[in-house]
Amino acid sequence: STKPVSTDARCGSQYKNQTCQGSAFGSCCSTYGYCGSTTPYCAANTCQSEYGTCSG
Repeated sequence: STKPVSTDARCGSQYKNQTCQGSAFGSCCSTYGYCGSTTPYCAANTCQSEYGTCSG
């Protein structure tokens, strides 16, 4: 099933299962459920790979 793209910069199971992939806020979903495009959001040890991109 396709996850909805985030419209409020939130992501993950706590936030309507929204994904950051393709969102206007950045493609990475942080462990706290926010979309972004910088290291705190994208680092492998802090990002949620099922709700966005991870840089590894």
